[in-house]
Amino acid sequence: MSEIENVKEYEMAYLLTPDISEENVESEISELKKTISENGGEVIESVAPKKRQLAYPIKKQNRAYFGLNKIKTALILYKKMLRYLILNETFKPKPAVVPMKPLQDELTPIQSFEKKLESILNR
Repeated sequence: MSEIENVKEYEMAYLLTPDISEENVESEISELKKTISENGGEVIESVAPKKRQLAYPIKKQNRAYFGLNKIKTALILYKKMLRYLILNETFKPKPAVVPMKPLQDELTPIQSFEKKLESILNR
């Protein structure tokens, strides 16, 4: 099996530090793409990052640039990246199966109370 056949596509969501100026965002994204390609990856599709308010602080930051990339292979850490998440593009979650308890001849609390009450009253 060749190396090309083993390559999988992933979707990568990432947060970049908000210290980057609006003018330098594109150069940081090209640096990120360069890091991916230098480590054997390939960027297939990219969504430009937008500055967002975070739901909770990450590394003492309340805002960050949020972006998405579709890539082949994994990502090596990039210094200005606060956090990233890589998902297998072909992943399809299996439906959750909750095992049912077998039906038993157990009485509900009310039925057991009534049964005890009957036994007391019939004595």
